[in-house]
Amino acid sequence: MRPKLYKHLVKPLIWREGPKGLFLSPLFWMEGSKDMEGFQGSFAFGYVKGEGKLFPQDGHLMHPFDTLLCFVGTKYGDILDLGATVSVEIGEEREVRTFDRSQVVAIPKGTQYGNVTVGNFRHNFGFYTVYLAPEYSAIAIPSSELKAPAPGNKYKGYNKVYAWAVDEKTGEILHDAGAIDYDGSGMGYTKLADERGVMHPLKNQGPDGIGPGNADELIWVFGDQLQNFELNTLWGHYTQCGKWHRGGDAHTHPDEEILIYLGLDADDPMNIGAEIETAMGEEDERYYANVPSVWICPKNFSHLPSITRWVDRPYAFIVINLNGSHESPWQNK
Repeated sequence: MRPKLYKHLVKPLIWREGPKGLFLSPLFWMEGSKDMEGFQGSFAFGYVKGEGKLFPQDGHLMHPFDTLLCFVGTKYGDILDLGATVSVEIGEEREVRTFDRSQVVAIPKGTQYGNVTVGNFRHNFGFYTVYLAPEYSAIAIPSSELKAPAPGNKYKGYNKVYAWAVDEKTGEILHDAGAIDYDGSGMGYTKLADERGVMHPLKNQGPDGIGPGNADELIWVFGDQLQNFELNTLWGHYTQCGKWHRGGDAHTHPDEEILIYLGLDADDPMNIGAEIETAMGEEDERYYANVPSVWICPKNFSHLPSITRWVDRPYAFIVINLNGSHESPWQNK
């Protein structure tokens, strides 16, 4: 048996303290240069189990790269239900953006932000942060140096509901999200969106598209919703066994991508509650995830199919792709 070629591209997520002064409790923390084979991005994922300060530990931060803050529902059956109210201060004006649905907050490089706080807590939820650089760095601005808050709407477009077809001016879901011609996913997913901008792949199975192992609910945002970042990302809830796609087996992207498998239970973060098989490379090497893991896909790297082998409880899946859209040509329809 020949040795596997792509074992180095499949890694367990590391549960640990984040950079000094950033997070208040341990979480999954992965840097591109150190932990993901030079991937040109870094990310953190954590669970929220109560009210209070979320990050940073004090004051504000400013990064020399674009940053995306994602606050995501983990309650199965309503992916937009955040289960709490979250407030984020943006800019030296300390303009407060507040929301209670799954949300993305795009922070362009050189823009300060902070005092991310949770209130009105009803149930657990998740958050992940995407830093568009292979190494994390930040300028910390302590509370003692912050200016007094100045109300306004300068940063109104920076936060938006985490869903398909968000109005650029209001940040709210367009009424007929499922009828928009543009398909940023490159795979037909955005045609499956309901009036809330939530996609339902399992309700739309077919011989040329979605398979039985795909998502129950899926939300996906693209660069034109994220201050034109070179980034698109999705968050999905899954419960079923089987192949995820029937329209093809493997595909590629012109830009780097990571695939992340996670559990939804904040009290059991090291357990996905399922096992997923995913193929890597043109050699169709098969790898398996039953603990939180990341699959690293370089530019133009063949990957998939994904097949859920068994499921004990709902689990989550994240894609982080370093392009504003998600060009996804199938190699073998």
